[in-house]
Amino acid sequence: MAVPLPLAESLLHRARLASLISKLRPTQFGAPLTRLQAHRIPTLWTLYRGIMRDAPTETIRRHMRDFFHARKGIREQGIVTRELKKTYQRWEVFRKTQEGDKHLQAVCMRYSRMIEGAALQVQADRFFQEELAWYERMRTRPIVTGAFHKASIYNKPLPRLRPQPLHITGMIVYRRKARGRRQIRQEMLQEQTQFLQAEHTFEAGLAKRAEPGSFERTYTDDFNSWRAPINADLKAMAECSKREWERLNAPYPPELLELLKAARREKIANKTRERERERRGEMTNRLLKQMRKSPPAHILVFMSDKRRRMDAIARGASEVGYVGKVKRALGYKLRNPDAWKVELGKPENKEMLDRMAEEIEQENARRRSEAPIEEGSTP
Repeated sequence: MAVPLPLAESLLHRARLASLISKLRPTQFGAPLTRLQAHRIPTLWTLYRGIMRDAPTETIRRHMRDFFHARKGIREQGIVTRELKKTYQRWEVFRKTQEGDKHLQAVCMRYSRMIEGAALQVQADRFFQEELAWYERMRTRPIVTGAFHKASIYNKPLPRLRPQPLHITGMIVYRRKARGRRQIRQEMLQEQTQFLQAEHTFEAGLAKRAEPGSFERTYTDDFNSWRAPINADLKAMAECSKREWERLNAPYPPELLELLKAARREKIANKTRERERERRGEMTNRLLKQMRKSPPAHILVFMSDKRRRMDAIARGASEVGYVGKVKRALGYKLRNPDAWKVELGKPENKEMLDRMAEEIEQENARRRSEAPIEEGSTP
């Protein structure tokens, strides 16, 4: 059944209703509010220039410039309106300040000092963060240990670094995963080759039994074209395997060997300097760990309290004084066995030192005799 067309009066009535309703439909701007000339011209030519002209100090002027720059990307109408109201209020304060309002002048000066203080704090925080970042880079910077990574199918000979850079770790991990993917892919390609060979043999047998012209060949006419993509992939995998064996058999470069030798010499020199600092009295992490250690449990259980105390004292770095005396009693091999003699002083000063020791002893005896004796104490 055909649907009748609407009458001409009905079409005119619909058009009249559409024209009336379209006037009530809200206008949809194709561009944000901030791109309209009605917004840009008053904001840039009146508001912004007026604030730059009437700002009481250069600090406030620079702050308001940054204020506008930070908000130039705002597009939402409500936020734009709120920020414009706030900015017009500040401009009104600046104009009254220029007209001579004492109270607002004091407020603006205090506001300017506050901005300067905040800027100094931001600068100090930035310097502090940069210093922390520098310390972190120095703490985690790779250091050549003097050892090396042996050559493998994943890498050539490499110097061992501590901590190891992430790009070296990522390279080795990526090659390991890629080798696993290639092995899976190679097994799949070999299986496809066997399927093709089986199809070729089966089709060749059918062609022999069929009548001439009654059988359409698929695999036997151009068998190499079917195997060409598989052979290309297998050839690429063979090249990867060849590069792996080249990495495994790569020789050690002379530059690498020289670098490792220099790193080992520097390590010995560094440890020597560290021991020298420890003997001068500096407490290093290595010495702290050494002093906190103790003999193994099966030896510690048979040691007396005196021997345990002597062992704890002997773990210090000093070789003179009481520590040196304990080390000599325990049979330690000292770097300078005669270092303890410096405690006696130089031979030419022996008479003076003896006289000073006698004077100190006499003074101590005098003070002991003059000190009051408490009841119940032994004189």
